[in-house]
Amino acid sequence: METQHSTTQDSHSQDRGTADMAMQASSMQHGPMGIAAPGTRRVTIVGAGFSGTLTAIRLLHFADTPLEICLIEREEGYRYGGIAFGWASTNWEHMLNIQAGRITVRRERPEDFLEWANEEADRSEWPQKWQYHTFGVACVVPRRIFRQYLAERLRGAAADAHAEVTLRELTGEVIDVRGQGGGYVVKYAESGPEGGVHDLSSDQVILATGHLSPVQAPFYHRIKDSDRFIADPYAPGAQERFQEVGPEETVLVTGSALSAFDTVVSLVHAGHRGQILICSRGGHMHGTYPVDHEHDIWQTRRPPFLDADELTPEAVVEGIKAEYAHLREEQGVEPGSALDAVFPERVMKAWEPYVIELISRMDARDVRMLLDRYKSLIVTNRTSTVREIGGVVRSRMRGFNGAPKTVDVLSAGIQDMRLVEDGTKIRVVFADKPDIVVDRVVNCLGNKTDYEHTGHPLWHGLVNGHGYARPQTKTHRGIEVGAHGQLIATDGEVAPGLYGVGPMRQGDETTRRGRLGAFVFSIGTLRNQCFDTAMEVLRHLKSASDEEQMDIPDGVHHCLIRSSDWIAADLTAEEPQATRLRERLQSYARESAYPNAVNYLQAQDRTERRKYRGILDDDLADFGAALAREFDLTTQQARRTISLLNTLVEKHAVHSLCDITKLAGWDSQYGDQVKHAPKKGM
Repeated sequence: METQHSTTQDSHSQDRGTADMAMQASSMQHGPMGIAAPGTRRVTIVGAGFSGTLTAIRLLHFADTPLEICLIEREEGYRYGGIAFGWASTNWEHMLNIQAGRITVRRERPEDFLEWANEEADRSEWPQKWQYHTFGVACVVPRRIFRQYLAERLRGAAADAHAEVTLRELTGEVIDVRGQGGGYVVKYAESGPEGGVHDLSSDQVILATGHLSPVQAPFYHRIKDSDRFIADPYAPGAQERFQEVGPEETVLVTGSALSAFDTVVSLVHAGHRGQILICSRGGHMHGTYPVDHEHDIWQTRRPPFLDADELTPEAVVEGIKAEYAHLREEQGVEPGSALDAVFPERVMKAWEPYVIELISRMDARDVRMLLDRYKSLIVTNRTSTVREIGGVVRSRMRGFNGAPKTVDVLSAGIQDMRLVEDGTKIRVVFADKPDIVVDRVVNCLGNKTDYEHTGHPLWHGLVNGHGYARPQTKTHRGIEVGAHGQLIATDGEVAPGLYGVGPMRQGDETTRRGRLGAFVFSIGTLRNQCFDTAMEVLRHLKSASDEEQMDIPDGVHHCLIRSSDWIAADLTAEEPQATRLRERLQSYARESAYPNAVNYLQAQDRTERRKYRGILDDDLADFGAALAREFDLTTQQARRTISLLNTLVEKHAVHSLCDITKLAGWDSQYGDQVKHAPKKGM
């Protein structure tokens, strides 16, 4: 199926509210091989969940030459939201585990979601409890509302885009991406019984395929086909499966991460009041944020164990334990205190720079072993839950007068599961505990992360067939990517024109940025990826040659001084001219080019962007002419200098806007709601 934005979004729009209404943007017609109109480039995004939708929004914001953006989604229930926020995988009781003031799709405009929710959103399809709700910085948000926000921001971006930039939405499953003629052919199978297989020629391809399928542990093999087993609590139809659970049935939930909390919410929403057993080997559980919790970023000392010449797994574990105990004592953390509830999360955030060093120095096998062995501990300590999520579970774990305890945590290793009593119940066999018999089992062990053995036809072809991608080297979680999401091929080289955004980059987020747990694919992490990757794709579609852009080393743009030094070295090695050129470039980049670039990236709409782009381009041209006169540069040298400076400054601006350690300013009516706690530690 193909959706063109002059037509209705899909046949289920009445069920999904106005977020899925027609988008007011023009669309172009294409031949049977999907050839774009002459002079028009095409970027195809595979997957229209959160990452794919947000990447499309960013492309629509900043593309200023003829471009068609094709957005392909295989499951309509996941469109605009994926499994986290999609219509198929949530109900109105599922809340975002992050406050309303921190979920904007544009980090440079932190008030954007609040402005939309309170002033723009159509609430006609919302439940009554939310129709008259005023959202503030610290409010919780139903995930379905966030999906509507994404859909409407996509519609707005398409309507506001450059006249020759269009969005085309398709429904189908991408089964292959193959290089052809300097670009790629995306092969996809249309949904429905009469759907055919089509080829879509593309200049660049962005893979936003979301999570792989859920983990299927060996002990499931006897029950995997039973209707008593819910293999994926986020699958289309899963909410209906929860409705089928009897109100007094006993349910075993395998795994204790956030998906287990979502499962409890789904069961309670379905009217379940029986026993729920949450089982994990270590028995670890997410904490719950205290009332009026404020996220704070700490700085801590470099853990002393990192001074060792060799980092063995045993030394690392003991070193982390010792440093954690030291920090608890230093901060005066009392058991059961408000600080105790958030202390592990803050320490793990503060340790991100040291995680990068740790992983870079350790053998890959040891890194994987530690991540596997301590997975549950890492995941549950890296983030707590908002009270509207955690409270549903915690209150049922302790019970109240007149309200029984219905949720228990079981610390045990499962050996086997088998159907009993004519298939109406499931016997669970443990390694170190007596067997139990339950009515249902829900799989919450998380999703697969090994892209070498996925069973997914697209990824099997990309990794094992064409060699365009390879598993992430150190962690074997996700795939190997460059600094801007470029796929790294099996030969270690960049696969030109192929990018990835989303959970497939989780291993890279750990090794490159030290992120662990759910933060490897949090809203903030994916928002940064989509912005950065979209801008990189557009840079490669512009007139500057790929060779020139590829000359820029990774990481130079993180610092304007390093950027200026690198450009100067590219032009001349003669002192003192090189010194004068570096100083001139640094001064201009800091005082003029960077502020102009930030204004351009933060512009509200296309009119503003066009204005600031003009200011930036004119100023760069004047500076290039001045450089040519001052340093006796040729026209070609001056052009190259300005091209590189423009690229590096824009990269630096994007990097700075995406830097999670730099809390965005609030210049709106919500500013007085933001509090900044004093920094603790060193």
